[in-house]
Amino acid sequence: MGWFNKVLAKVGVGSAEVALSMSKESFMQGETAAMKVTVSGGKTPQSIDTISFELRCDYMGWEQLRANDEQGRKRQRRRLSHTLVKWQLPDTFTLQPGEVRQFETQCEIPLGTPLTMGDGKVWLSANLDIPMAKDASCKTLISISPSTDLNAVLEGFEEAGLRIDKVGNQDVERSSLPFEQRIELAPISGRFLGVLQRIELVVCSDEEGLQLGLTMLRQGEGMGDALGRLVGANKVKRSLAIAHNTSSERIRRDIGELLDKVEK
Repeated sequence: MGWFNKVLAKVGVGSAEVALSMSKESFMQGETAAMKVTVSGGKTPQSIDTISFELRCDYMGWEQLRANDEQGRKRQRRRLSHTLVKWQLPDTFTLQPGEVRQFETQCEIPLGTPLTMGDGKVWLSANLDIPMAKDASCKTLISISPSTDLNAVLEGFEEAGLRIDKVGNQDVERSSLPFEQRIELAPISGRFLGVLQRIELVVCSDEEGLQLGLTMLRQGEGMGDALGRLVGANKVKRSLAIAHNTSSERIRRDIGELLDKVEK
C-alpha cells in the first residue's frame, strides 16, 4: 500500500497541497500584501525544496503559431499572462503524512500593476517544488485599485465631466512590460460633452513618478468627422509628468490645466 501511495503522489494524487490566505482581497498599487501559506501533507512523506510565489496578470496579445503542413508563421489573438513579481521561501523540509505547516510572506504590489477595472485579472500563486513528484500549486485572484497619485489623476478627469468607460490590457512593443493598460474616458457632462469623443489614457510609473500619455479624440460631424478619423486630424496627443509626493490637489489642478488647452 505504501508503494502504491508513492506512485500516486508522483502524479499528484494524494500528495501535498498548498493554500494561500489573506486578510483582504483588494490592494492599492504600491501596497504590501501580507499572506499566510498553509502546506498540508498527503499520504506519504515528501521533500519540499522551495515554496515559490508569483504575482501575475493577463493581457490580450498575439501568439505565434506554426502549422506542420504550412510554411511561415500564423498568429492568433488570445489572452496571455505576465509575471510582475516572483520570489520564494528558501525553506527545505520533509512533510510527513497529514502534517500541516504554515508560513508567512508578503509581496509589494508594484505601482505598475494594472487595475482590475476591466476584464483583466491579477492573481497571486504559490507552488511547492517537490522532487520526483508532481508539484502542488494554487492561485488567488485579487483586486487592484489606483495608487493615491493615480486616483487623484482620475478625480481630475471626473471633475471635468469625464468618466471611465473602458479599461483593457493590450500588448505593446518597446516597453518595459509586454503590455500597457489603456483607460478610456468618455465625457458625460460639462464643457467637453460634444467636444471630445473620448480620451485614451496610458499611465507608466517609474522612480520619478507617473508618466501620462493621452490621446484625445475630438468630436466631429458628418464627412468631416469620418475624414478626420481617417487621417488622424481629430486626434490630439499630450503627455504629462507627475512627480512623486505631488499633492492630490495639485494633480487635479494639473489635469484641469491640461484639458483647458485642448478645449477649443
